[in-house]
Amino acid sequence: MKNIAERANTKTLLQKYNLHAKKKYGQNFMADPRIVRKIADEAQLTEKTCVIEIGPGIGALTEQLALQAGHVVCYEIDPDMVNVLTHELEAGNVEIFGQDFMKVDLDAEIDKLSSQWSDFAVVTNLPYYITSPIIEKIVLSRAPVTRMVCTVQDEVAKKITNDWLISPLNLFIRFAGKAEYRLSIPARFFIPAPHVDSAVLVITKEREVAPEVIEVIRAAFTQKRKTLYNNLKPLFRKETADVLEACELDPKIRPEQMSPLDFQKLADERKKRL
Repeated sequence: MKNIAERANTKTLLQKYNLHAKKKYGQNFMADPRIVRKIADEAQLTEKTCVIEIGPGIGALTEQLALQAGHVVCYEIDPDMVNVLTHELEAGNVEIFGQDFMKVDLDAEIDKLSSQWSDFAVVTNLPYYITSPIIEKIVLSRAPVTRMVCTVQDEVAKKITNDWLISPLNLFIRFAGKAEYRLSIPARFFIPAPHVDSAVLVITKEREVAPEVIEVIRAAFTQKRKTLYNNLKPLFRKETADVLEACELDPKIRPEQMSPLDFQKLADERKKRL
């Protein structure tokens, strides 16, 4: 079927295959061609681009990505959706894998594709429960993915683009590049309509995040109620007090009270002591 994003066509496919949105996968089907085109446009695709799409559902966005990119690789965890994509998607440049993306070795998969494609982007409509893990996986990947366009809950998009909010995900994004809030999507553009609005977030990956940066951020946020000293102690052991003094950090400070520069100082100290 063509024009899957048309609301009438979306409903027809769901009825044809006797499908409904599954809560365990956080499914909501995007049903508006204009929105789908805007999302694909944000990815800045060319015939040299290989797109990684996570959770394509019945293929509304996939169809548009296939028109703009050279190749589309889809990872879909739901076998019912894989069945629809296999039988209904009219595009010869799409590969469909019935896999949980979180279990995919992205670096290895993109390495295989690098012989044919020189540009890589990730596009996805993310359910709330898996938003942070998937974004983190892309941002921290060594694979040459330069940008990620994701549809997330509006509130989540605002938190991720809040320069004053300090969290592991926000820090990983800042150390890798930047995140920009691009487009608001009212709930009515989905079937079924979720309880909240969504937004399109564009994450630009400009550099790899150093291993020591990842280490200190993960360690610092091990337990939110603990002080920085207690969280870092398993990492720096007997040198913890000396490290905090060298970085001019209060041992009693909480990680969310720190700045990205503070974490960079800790990472530098970690690197010195390896």
